[in-house]
Amino acid sequence: MTSKIPLIAISLFILIGAVLIIVRPDTTDDSDITPTSFGADLAFQFDCKDKATPPSEAIQGFMAAKGFRPLDKVKAGTKLTPDFSWMKLDIVGIDSARREITFKGFPDQPGTYAVSLYSEPPTHRSKDLEKDLMGFTEKTLGCKNREVHHVENPAGAKDLYDHAFSMTETWYQQAAGVAAPTATTAAPQKSNGE
Repeated sequence: MTSKIPLIAISLFILIGAVLIIVRPDTTDDSDITPTSFGADLAFQFDCKDKATPPSEAIQGFMAAKGFRPLDKVKAGTKLTPDFSWMKLDIVGIDSARREITFKGFPDQPGTYAVSLYSEPPTHRSKDLEKDLMGFTEKTLGCKNREVHHVENPAGAKDLYDHAFSMTETWYQQAAGVAAPTATTAAPQKSNGE
């Protein structure tokens, strides 16, 4: 009997430990976790049967009609850093709510294109815009949508989004021939009367 006591005590200790591990309350606070990336509110691919590149004018017209300011990065080419002229299709649009839409097509994937819609974290989903965007690629462009994905970004991803959005704004400045603002500025010049 005395040889069974240590075995029972060890078994009981293991059982209590397992129960504590299984039922232990989660004490981690997700708000303390800083994300290392963010995703698109809506992202999908669309395939065009005729393999012709969708007309950039139609895409830019759709964006403008939805309140976005479009930029054809392929056309802007060498004005932008990096140069996007090698892409088959690369159009970005931003709006006053700091949302961004991108249309992309890579030369090695003829007939296949990708669309992404982003909003400032935490995600502010716009079901109407998402529906209109998917309808545009199918009805107006005559393509077939596939691989539809949604992401809900936490508020902690805002800094990452702000950085990415500022890069997009820099492309608009570069395309317009405006120098990007620098971190330091010169001291104001004194006039002759001072």
